[in-house]
Parts: sequence; C-alpha cells; structure tokens
Amino acid sequence: MRFRSIDLDLRSSFFLAVLGLLVTATACRAEGASPAPPTKPRAVPAFEKLPHTPLPKGEFIAWCGDRERYLLATDGRYVDAYDGSTKISAPSPTRGPAQCDVDGRYIAFVENDAGRVRKFELETGKSEILATFQKQSYPSIKVSFSPDLKIVASTRPLQLTAEAGELRTINLSEAIGHPVSEVVWAPDSSKFFATDSDTIDVLDMQGKKIGGGRLLKGSYVRTGWFDVEQKSLFLFLVTEADESGGPLVRCRIANWRCVRVKERVEQASGGGKGFIGTVGPLDPREPSDQEWQAIYSRYAAELRDNSFRLLFRQEFTLAAGQTMPRLYVSPTGATAVLSWRLTERLCPDPANNKCRAGWILDIGKAIK
Repeated sequence: MRFRSIDLDLRSSFFLAVLGLLVTATACRAEGASPAPPTKPRAVPAFEKLPHTPLPKGEFIAWCGDRERYLLATDGRYVDAYDGSTKISAPSPTRGPAQCDVDGRYIAFVENDAGRVRKFELETGKSEILATFQKQSYPSIKVSFSPDLKIVASTRPLQLTAEAGELRTINLSEAIGHPVSEVVWAPDSSKFFATDSDTIDVLDMQGKKIGGGRLLKGSYVRTGWFDVEQKSLFLFLVTEADESGGPLVRCRIANWRCVRVKERVEQASGGGKGFIGTVGPLDPREPSDQEWQAIYSRYAAELRDNSFRLLFRQEFTLAAGQTMPRLYVSPTGATAVLSWRLTERLCPDPANNKCRAGWILDIGKAIK
C-alpha cells in the first residue's frame, strides 16, 4: 500500500497538534503545583527505646571476652564477672586491673606486693602463677596480655613459671625504649599500641614497631582502640591541665596522621562492628581554676557506626538525678552498657526505670 502526500501532511499536522496540547497541559500543571515539602531530618531514637535489662549494682570495669560477659567492681571494689545479670565468678582475688581472655573464662592480673602475675579461672576459682618479677616501688610494672593470653607485654623482665606453658613475653623497655603508661591490643592479638604521654608506638605480635607518632602537644590518651580494618586508631585525648574531656581523634597507623572526629568528649569506647560510644557535655564551657574536672548539668550519650553516623542518642540531666553517664560497647557489637551515677535526693524511686544504676542494652537486633 502506498500513501499519498496529502495523507502524510495530515498525519504530521495531527501529531504536532497533539504534542503541543500535551506540552501545554504539563507546563500548566507544573506551574500551578505546590513545591515539595522539605525533607525532615531523621529522628534519632533514644537508648531507652532499645530492649534493656537493669545493670547489677557496681561500677562497670570492662567487657570480658566475646561472650557479652563483663567485669564489675563490687563489695569494696573487688572485681567480679557477670553474664547478663548473673554473677558467674568465684570470690574475686583482686582489687586491681584485670584482663579477660577472649572466651571470658579467665582473668589475668598482677600482684604487685608479691611480685607475681596470676591467672584465675572465673567460674571455678582455680588459679596459677604465670610469672614473677622483681619488686620495686616506682615505677610500677605495666603488664598487658593479648586477648588469646598467648603473649604478655611487660615493662619489666618476667620470669615465667612451668604453669605459663608456651606463653611468650615482649619486653617493652627493649622494644620501645621509653616508659609506657597503657597498652591496648587488637582483638585478634596480631598487634598492639603503647602510649606514653603524647607518644604512640604501634607494634606487631613479635614486638616490632610498625607505626605510631606524636599526639597533640601536652595531651595523653585516656582510652583508645583499633578501627575495624586495624589501619587506624581511635584515641580519646585529655590534658593534665583539663582531664574533664577533650577530642576524639582518628590516627592512621602507617604514615602517621591524626584528624579530629569529635570535640568535647568526656568518655569514649569502641566495640565490635565498628560501633563507637561517646559521652559529652551539652552546657557551654566555663573556665575555672578551682576544679581540674568540670561538672555539667546536661550530657548526651551517643552511639555511632564506623562511618560516624549517629544511631542512638540520649540526654542526661543533673536535675533528674543522673550524673556521669558512661557508654560501653561490647567487643561483638551485640550489646552495650549505659550506666550513670545517681543523686539520691533527686532520684529516690528505685522502681523508676531511669533511677537505676544503668542498663544492659540489646543493640544487635536493632542495628542491622
């Protein structure tokens, strides 16, 4: 079939007319339409919205392994282990700092007066001496075990006992050559970092230096941890002139470089899955020469992910009887402990959920 030229002209004219009507109608609708409403910022839920159980009475010391167990200082500051709300440890043998193994079965600690390092089985109470050292009043010895309890780093020579088995030692005085105030291990026991005033040294499991550098002048590390990829350190810094708080910085291990990620931090912790917990004041800072540690009327506890996205946030006020909030994320990232101190005069009702010593938060189910 062949079309005549007049048919083609008619069809073209009809098509152009219809197209013109459509364009005109669309433009009219767009001109008269209301602008889209502005996007509201995402509401950040409070920690009290998470499933939680009361924290037993005591001061939270540290997480104990990768089974959500933790250590509390109770009864004259003796350290006891808990699983959920249940105490699992035999009568505690130590008031001092203790380290758990990755399974949460043992703690290791130093007996300074006796010049010994001891390992204690939490549930049975059995203990054994792993090493001895020469006692001296100053400086005190610093001993740190890897999470698998196969390596011990010490600022003084250790004499291992037969019970130590294949335990390996790293003499920090030889490996670093200067005093050490804190030692923090990576979760897989492959490396650790040691702090001294404003200096950081990162060493591998053989005691060989692999990175580190200087910090802000006049600052020191209150706490710190390795990031998920173990290529950077998160460090919470304070100064001797003001120990009430400071910045949280992230420092690249190789080619040392630090950047500030959050200001005005009073407490910080790092956990599994890259979660970061911080607590900081909300009041304006008022300089004072009388107090080395400032006290504020309002604080905010915040939980962030590895990209520093805010996940949960809750405010605490002195008027509600809650002071010194603290947030500790577990090594697995499944739970967290949110604790605070109470002012009995303002918070007398123990039945009130917020008048308890703290909560064990279930964050694993809420954050995918």
